[in-house]
Amino acid sequence: MPRVRFTEEELRELYEQQRLSIRAIAKQKRVHPETIRDYLILFGIARRSVAEAKIKYPRRSFSGDAIEKAYLLGFRAGDLNVQTANFSPTSQTIIVACGTTRPEQVALFRSLFEAYGHVAQYQSSGQLFAVCYLDRSFDFLLEQEDRVPDWIIAEPCCFASFLAGYIDAEGCIQVKRQTRASEVIIRSYDKGILQACWTRLQELDIICPPIYLVQTKGARDADGPIYHGDYWGLGIYRQMSLLRLFTLIEPYMKHSKRRQDMLTAWKNIRAHARNSEETKWQIS
Repeated sequence: MPRVRFTEEELRELYEQQRLSIRAIAKQKRVHPETIRDYLILFGIARRSVAEAKIKYPRRSFSGDAIEKAYLLGFRAGDLNVQTANFSPTSQTIIVACGTTRPEQVALFRSLFEAYGHVAQYQSSGQLFAVCYLDRSFDFLLEQEDRVPDWIIAEPCCFASFLAGYIDAEGCIQVKRQTRASEVIIRSYDKGILQACWTRLQELDIICPPIYLVQTKGARDADGPIYHGDYWGLGIYRQMSLLRLFTLIEPYMKHSKRRQDMLTAWKNIRAHARNSEETKWQIS
């Protein structure tokens, strides 16, 4: 074998981190590709499979952070399509995608995934689409269950992050025009997730009515699409409960419009509280 032209760390950087092919490394180092193969064996560096070798863009494994994972699971439950490439269980590629009419939703998608893989964006029939190709460290996004995992329920910060992701995907935060009262409404087909969120919110003294049925399967609103399942809602209306909710989720909200709506509603509640105190003082 020729003398070593680089260290194990350098070869790992080129082959594992930068994802360069054996031929590309050989060309860069001005050696025969067989030499690079020999050094891979020498350093105990596992060769990529044929499928992996065809990966065009570099990928980075998931950080492993529990709070980030909780947010991604909440956002995935509401607004992501996730599958393995070609629906193959042995594929090394996980594809996450979303379709929307809102540019800020695509911006959020990018902020969540572009550090881990290439994000492709395109437009069709008035809709924006974003797709990202990830490695198998994102397996946790494949299973979509109508429940909140126990580890998320058990840890307040993880629950807050999950709920922020779910609200970013499915929620509406607004100040009602007539009453000037703030409210948060989440509507989805995920009865189990909404019920679990409601139960945990009560435990956190964020009081709200039980979840309710918005529409039954097969119904439709005016000329809208037919509901493919029972459609459920969760609403938080009490102003003090909303203050507790906003304090809980504020560190984790990422959707630019949803976050701005929350800050507007928060400011509105505080303004009403000050006005109420001033009125009481004037009357007394």
